[in-house]
Amino acid sequence: MQDVNQGQGSYGSMGSMPGSFWEENRSLATGVVLASAVAAGVIAYMLRRAREEETPIETATDLPGRAWERARGVAGDERVDAARDFVMERVLPELKPALLAILHDLEGQVDDYFRRAEKSIKRL
Repeated sequence: MQDVNQGQGSYGSMGSMPGSFWEENRSLATGVVLASAVAAGVIAYMLRRAREEETPIETATDLPGRAWERARGVAGDERVDAARDFVMERVLPELKPALLAILHDLEGQVDDYFRRAEKSIKRL
């Protein structure tokens, strides 16, 4: 400890004053901070991976099934079946032209993008 406190003059054990151990050994202080940061990062990464492995992976196809089961639990089978029939018989036929128009517009935009990308590549 005497080696650490040597060179501090009349400032005693205050580490922030000129001539302190950490100011004289900046590379050591930088190394300690860097090693601490790396260790904290590794620990955080390991904790995150452990949590991800515990949670089951849900796909986009799982969500409608879970929602359907929850709706059946809340509203009852008869009401959910009636709502499904209404959507299939009334709503979807009316939405079909709108959905087809959206797909047609999207197809046109994608085609336009690929034409512009092709022209850009040819100009290179």
